[in-house]
Amino acid sequence: MTETKPLSGREYAALQSLFAAISHFEELTPTLEARNRMVPGLSEDFAEVSGKLDSMLERILGTVPETKLRHIKADLQNVRLYIKIEPPGLSSKSTLGFSYTPTKTLNALLGYLVEHECLLCSQSPTEARKCWIRKVIDEALPHEVEAKDGEYCKYQNFALGWEE
Repeated sequence: MTETKPLSGREYAALQSLFAAISHFEELTPTLEARNRMVPGLSEDFAEVSGKLDSMLERILGTVPETKLRHIKADLQNVRLYIKIEPPGLSSKSTLGFSYTPTKTLNALLGYLVEHECLLCSQSPTEARKCWIRKVIDEALPHEVEAKDGEYCKYQNFALGWEE
């Protein structure tokens, strides 16, 4: 027999969240049924996950004293999960204001900028280190560009490879 003990407030909140997530998973499964049939074995995987989640919840509820169980089960029927998807850069946690740009578009813009501003650059090494264009390109690129031997700016004479 499983040991029982009352839930703490934090455990109860976690149990509510778990129940809401399981309920939401079971509600969305029929919506994805047609797609699940497109991938061999995926419908069975969804059923297995659903069964495991239900089993986990039942086993957790089995640790709750019988005197509280009826109340908790009734309360869980009123728990709902709400998902909010925030556009990039508008998250309250984001202070940098990021946005997503397709790689092809980003490469075209950066390529144009480099070809028209950096290709024949004649700045000194000190000026190049302070160059705002270099800083913008460095921030925009998801990868690092290495300077060629003898060049103090990695974008000086760099005109190829932007339209991959």
